[in-house]
Order: sequence, then C-alpha cells, then structure tokens
Amino acid sequence: MITATAGWSEAVEERAQRLLRYQVGTEGPDGVPVTVQTMFERCGFTPIASARFLMCIPPLTAMHELTKTVTRFRIDGEACPDPAGMAKAALSFAGRAVAVHELHPERRFVAGVISTLLGLQGTSRR
Repeated sequence: MITATAGWSEAVEERAQRLLRYQVGTEGPDGVPVTVQTMFERCGFTPIASARFLMCIPPLTAMHELTKTVTRFRIDGEACPDPAGMAKAALSFAGRAVAVHELHPERRFVAGVISTLLGLQGTSRR
C-alpha cells in the first residue's frame, strides 16, 4: 500500500515507537523510569513527530540532533554524562543505523570505496 505521506513507512513508525520507549534513566527516590518520550515532552517537542523525524533524516544528522536534545535535558537536575553515547544507544535500540558498519551492504561498499579513494583508511604500522 502506498502512503500519501513522504518518508513514512511501517518500518519508520516501528522504529519511532521503539525510540520513544528507550529508557534514558530514572528519577526520584522510587527510580521512576524516564524514557525518550518523556525527554521530548519535557523539552517541548511533540514525541511522535520528533521520533519519526529522527528516523527519516540521515543517520549522522539524527545523531547530532538527538545529542543536542540529550545535552539540554536534565534528570533530577543532573545532565547526562555522555550525551553522544546516549543518543547512539537510543538510536541503535530503535533499529536506526548510527555507524558506517550498520548501513546497508551496498552503502557500506560505496562508503569503503570512497574512503579508500580519499585515503581515509588507517595505515598499518609495522
């Protein structure tokens, strides 16, 4: 079935829902779970739209945008000690590629060729 909304698919929706369920921490004396959905709500974003957006944009852009949100979010007044790590973990949990080795095989091949041509591959020392 073809959808009328550009960028939407069942896979995007499923990943967006998983992202919203990802637990970023706990708060209070009872250890109440805080999820990405809670984080988006407290930062003034619409959770579902924000999660869908992160599933549709390029992987590195998604990492950058989610890292910015995690950086400004506080749980019990404390900032996340590793915003980029948290963003990567949340996106990975959702099923989103966040590194070159997680991209589709054909994209991984093209990325490998480009990095080889540009000399970006590490040289081994003997």
